[in-house]
Amino acid sequence: MLELKNVTKKYNSKAGEVNALDDVSLVFATTGMVFITGKSGSGKTTLLNVIGGLDAIDDGEIYIQDKKFSTFSASEYDGYRNTFVGFVFQEYNLLSEYSVEKNIGLAMELQGRKVDEQELNTLLKEMELDGLRKRKPSELSGGQRQRVAIVRALVKQPQIIMADEPTGALDSATAVQVFDTLKRLSKDKLVIVVSHDTEFAEKYADRIITLVDGKIAKDITFTEREMQGNLCEKNDVLMLKSGATLTETDKNAVAHAVQTGKKIEVTKLPTFREKSDTGEIVRETTTPVALKKSKMKFKSSAGLGVKSLKVKPLRLMITILISALAFAMFGVFDTIANFNTQKILSNNLKTSKSSLTATTSFVIDENADDKYALKTSQETVDRLSSATGGKVKGIFDFRSNTTGSILYEQSVAELKETYGVVGKSYYANAISGFIEFDDEKEITDKVFNDFPYTIVAGRYPKLAYDDKGLIEDSLCEVAISTYFADSILYYLNGATLNDEYVTKQTDLLNKTLTVNGVPFTIVGLIDCGEIPARYDVIKQVLPYENKYASLVKDYKSYIDSGAWKCFFVGKGFQKEYRALNELCDMFYTGSSTWSLSTSELTGKKNVANYVYDSADYDEENMLLFSGDYPKQNPLTLKDNQVMVHYSNLEYLFQRRINNLAVDKRRELSAEIYYMAKGTKDENRKTLAYILQTLGLTKTPITATLTVSSVNTGNTIKKEVEIVGVYFGVDTLRYTDGRTMRLMLNENLMQELEVYHEQGDYNKLLFSPRSVQKGVDTIVEY
Repeated sequence: MLELKNVTKKYNSKAGEVNALDDVSLVFATTGMVFITGKSGSGKTTLLNVIGGLDAIDDGEIYIQDKKFSTFSASEYDGYRNTFVGFVFQEYNLLSEYSVEKNIGLAMELQGRKVDEQELNTLLKEMELDGLRKRKPSELSGGQRQRVAIVRALVKQPQIIMADEPTGALDSATAVQVFDTLKRLSKDKLVIVVSHDTEFAEKYADRIITLVDGKIAKDITFTEREMQGNLCEKNDVLMLKSGATLTETDKNAVAHAVQTGKKIEVTKLPTFREKSDTGEIVRETTTPVALKKSKMKFKSSAGLGVKSLKVKPLRLMITILISALAFAMFGVFDTIANFNTQKILSNNLKTSKSSLTATTSFVIDENADDKYALKTSQETVDRLSSATGGKVKGIFDFRSNTTGSILYEQSVAELKETYGVVGKSYYANAISGFIEFDDEKEITDKVFNDFPYTIVAGRYPKLAYDDKGLIEDSLCEVAISTYFADSILYYLNGATLNDEYVTKQTDLLNKTLTVNGVPFTIVGLIDCGEIPARYDVIKQVLPYENKYASLVKDYKSYIDSGAWKCFFVGKGFQKEYRALNELCDMFYTGSSTWSLSTSELTGKKNVANYVYDSADYDEENMLLFSGDYPKQNPLTLKDNQVMVHYSNLEYLFQRRINNLAVDKRRELSAEIYYMAKGTKDENRKTLAYILQTLGLTKTPITATLTVSSVNTGNTIKKEVEIVGVYFGVDTLRYTDGRTMRLMLNENLMQELEVYHEQGDYNKLLFSPRSVQKGVDTIVEY
């Protein structure tokens, strides 16, 4: 159940570094009484502390039920101590202001349990403490206090009891009572005792581990044996059964023992203890136990705090004053010594009054001049939500998978082209992207104050389905912030929208805005929080006046840091939009220079930093040079095969293009250009015609793919075959063909050092709770 492997624990002292534990490996059985002995400074208490989760180790590993201590978080360590371990200390560590039952009851409360009167009475009776439950520790003897400490450990129902010099403050008679109690408990539990008393260890231990300078010097196991006949010899002791009639042989054995100086011991017990070196411990299979988090009612914790104030109040006040002064001075010197950008950002986040905080992620390569916007995945969002203890939402923009840009150009036809400069810097004319919540409840949920939004008019968008699947009109339902509603009213300036005059926010409900050619219907208005009054002046003044330039810049940063400029969309929007538009996952190649060369090319050309995994897509958007794929068969590229984007055909096969008549060349160029606007069926026919015209309908084209890594300095050359063309699986606009895109299989991607998968999120939105609890995580991200 409990195992230590090569555990090392070091301390720094005036004499230098000390190995309190030096490469210690031990396996403990699930029951039995184990004594840890050794001289002062040998590492006994340190061993107990690391097993109990009170001290961290420097090297090695500790296992409990096959779970590594190194994987425990701080709360899991606390749960381990609360679930598995009951501590018994030399000084008892009882709360002097509380009665016996209250001391024990607090241990139950920490496990989230109510005090069980029957269980408490049974334990007190077993420990001969019944009738003393209302007494305070000062009214008990030393032995009684130690037994109360044992009961306090037992009510947790631990699997391990750890006792550090439990009889150090007791007389011999009382010590025997305590060890008798622990020995009885060891039949069902593992009891580990740190003690310097070898006599008690020899008498009670099932196993004795002796430490010297942090190492295991001895590991002895005791076994109970039955006495055969009237006497038996063990080591340097001759044991005689009390009241036995000795035979002549027995008498000769006693005489020989006297002559050789052996100790003679008379015993009434039918058994004797035989010791031997500890062999391999059988690892028992146990039922996994869930960790119980420590809990304490506010009333109890407040009571402890108040009672502590009564203990030497004058000394407490002096300590508080000195501590306050010391912390103030430490803060000043720490600020001076550790002034850095990360700390400034951390402080700004902690003191920010923005309702939310949005960030954009970039991959910055120290060996290159570029920084690449890398979209964030849902996996990262979930990880940050867990790490910060608050909700995190992604803001996504499907227009492009290759940049960190998140601005949509507004294309509302009714918006006036001319408008005054007053207030122009205050209001938004572009959206930041889409943000998806499950439903109205997630927005208005104030339990954790994660997203303190309020729907003030209309409703939250919701996707609708019929027997044919998604109703596409419902996909384009959105809610907007009241700030963005004011922005639309500002730019309309009294004009009509959808042939109706709009003068107030609610007039925008059920109106349609066209963004990038897509009509979105506004079904709800959401209050995203108050914008600080210090920015109101921007509504009135010219934005280019120098004295307001800094304020305008600060405002733009502020308004972009939340969800004020987002389209709120219904649950499932992201998934359905991707499916409907056949959007693909991209992979980021890092700071590597790519080039593809064929006999058809007049020169080499760098490939874009984004590629696609062929396994993610079906054959409906692909054509092989050797012919079309049957739709029922999966696409499988070999490790030396690639597919190219249709827009790269003109560049890759320049010589074939140049051999065509001028009119034919122009026709093919036009066909390729307009494929960006074609349907799937139209594009398939167009592409088949283009491949036929270029003579690319029989065999793959041999090419050389070269990748030079800036990070490692390695250059990889790979002979590949261009086996076909793909279309419609990304949202990049048509280019002149010199921005190349490739589709590979996963093995080839790894060989060419393609590591990072692009997600969908351009920005992340951290709730106030996330910022408060996880500011360091956010700064690191």
